[in-house]
Amino acid sequence: MPVSVMDFKAACKKAGIALVIIFAARTLADLACLLITDILPKDINPEISACLQSLASLVILYGIAVWATARVFGFFPGKEHYRKPKRLGKAVSWAVPTYGAGQTANIIVLIISFIFVQNENAVQETFKPATSSSGSGVFYLIFLFIQMTVLAPLFEEYWFRGIIQTSLAPFGNMFSIAVSSLCFAMAHGNIHQFCYCLAAGVFFGYVRYASGSLLPTTIIHAIFNSISAIILVMVNNDLFVSAITKTTKRIALTDAEQAMITVLTVYVIAVLIFVVVGIISAITKLKNNRLYRPADNCPEISKKQKLISLCTSPFFIIGFILCAAYIAVFI
Repeated sequence: MPVSVMDFKAACKKAGIALVIIFAARTLADLACLLITDILPKDINPEISACLQSLASLVILYGIAVWATARVFGFFPGKEHYRKPKRLGKAVSWAVPTYGAGQTANIIVLIISFIFVQNENAVQETFKPATSSSGSGVFYLIFLFIQMTVLAPLFEEYWFRGIIQTSLAPFGNMFSIAVSSLCFAMAHGNIHQFCYCLAAGVFFGYVRYASGSLLPTTIIHAIFNSISAIILVMVNNDLFVSAITKTTKRIALTDAEQAMITVLTVYVIAVLIFVVVGIISAITKLKNNRLYRPADNCPEISKKQKLISLCTSPFFIIGFILCAAYIAVFI
């Protein structure tokens, strides 16, 4: 069925509302964390406080926000969205260039942060989880690991590549990938993850389009988050903290502490190799852009008309400004 300009403008309005929902959800999650901090006794275990804050954030971001977005787009879940594609292995292999593209954006932002902005917390911000809480206890680290490697991939892929990209696909594949990637990046709430997620989101979007399933992107997303989650758990481990403290004081390390440092070093080197290979792979994919460009399934409206409609949509402008303002506050 041909798409009219009015239909496309309505789609832009829904995209804008999705951004407003993202802003509202992140703001409410932050307020919930502050409220929990004020309500709980001052002498409560910090680990319990951190878990409660994370849980509140998850309910708001992955529960209320996802439900509200689905209602706006009139999206209903179905088994077909998670069907196994014919070439699942090939789809998942896109994890390499996707990670490379994301880390390229990440490296650029880190360089700018260190050299121009002189942001000493740039690296920490890069690994900042989707919640606003913090903690280092064993129980909290397990909770955080599950959140990053299981909950985030499932809910975020359903939210952005499922609800938003699938709903907007009839108005143009490139349009749906671009908007879903923007929403995905905005939802992370800080400039470091914004750039990483924007670049990775485009590749996620293509895999979703090419495979016709959310299964490959969910797997790839879980792989990426696992890489960061393992590092977070290791650097917050008591052995690592003790080893770093002793190293700064020039005290001999125990065998266990030395083993922890060795394992972490090997792991980081492996991740760096993965990053380099990923960057090379991403560049190769970009050189063959014509081969991998999604088909234009909405030729009735020109690219210029689409851009004008999107950039002049009041709801999209408001949503974009609100999300950008949120990110700017945390620079």
